[in-house]
Amino acid sequence: MNIAVAGSHGLIGNNLVTFFRKSNNNVSRIVRSKEQKGIFWDPHTGYINHEKLENYDAIINLCGEKIASLNPFFKNRDKLIQSRVNTNLLLSKTINKLKNPPKYFISASAAGIYAPSRKKITESSNLNQGFLSQLALEWEEASRFFDNNKTKIVNLRFGQIISEKSFYYNVISNVSKYLKISRFGNGKQRWPWISINDALSAIEFIIETDQIEGPVNVASPKLLSCKEFLRIFSSKNNSFNFIRIPKLLIKLSTNKYSEEILLNDYPVFPEKLISSGFSFKDNDLGDYISNFN
Repeated sequence: MNIAVAGSHGLIGNNLVTFFRKSNNNVSRIVRSKEQKGIFWDPHTGYINHEKLENYDAIINLCGEKIASLNPFFKNRDKLIQSRVNTNLLLSKTINKLKNPPKYFISASAAGIYAPSRKKITESSNLNQGFLSQLALEWEEASRFFDNNKTKIVNLRFGQIISEKSFYYNVISNVSKYLKISRFGNGKQRWPWISINDALSAIEFIIETDQIEGPVNVASPKLLSCKEFLRIFSSKNNSFNFIRIPKLLIKLSTNKYSEEILLNDYPVFPEKLISSGFSFKDNDLGDYISNFN
């Protein structure tokens, strides 16, 4: 397959390029520096040479400024929007110009698009009204600015990516190891997660199956509460975690986006992937992270 990847130097993107190349696929990076090897683009000015994106099987956009921050004076809303909406919009409009458009336009999204729920959240569940969910909705809508019957659109609603190098893994690991935190709030809220290995395999499965489109929950079917999550990390670190962080303290000491991530209940379930026959390999978080350094 011929695949072009934007955001190819981020955690998922860099791993995805390596993953596809190991399977003898032709992978091109879409890059922001003319000094880097790949297809140059400048989302700020709207520049990209659309002719260089002809004849690809899939164009994948994984761009997105990090949201996670415990700083209560979090002010990078514009960067969050530009890195997601503007990049998707540019690629989407570029696809509209192609004589030989891709079979798939796949873009990252987030499980935070959903309204919190006590029931399983599937791709047809209700969306939320807050900033993060509206950001994800605009992110997805920006992927639809072309009109052809050849390209399927997929929006990957990721749970938190767990890998040895992921920001999320390292934050939770440090919180568990050094602060001895056993739960945030009552600890019953579910946190959607997925191993980097399953995330990459899911993207490959979507392209190769050639049947899936629209929003796709990319999260482990093994639902874990905040309390269970932190217990697994404390076990890995051989530590006894006993400190409970009440809701009020979180509201006072973090920004509202971090508050949503920590306290909202998101039992996100990958219904489309499972019903299409995808098999998750890393369902046991404890086993998965046990080999990390």
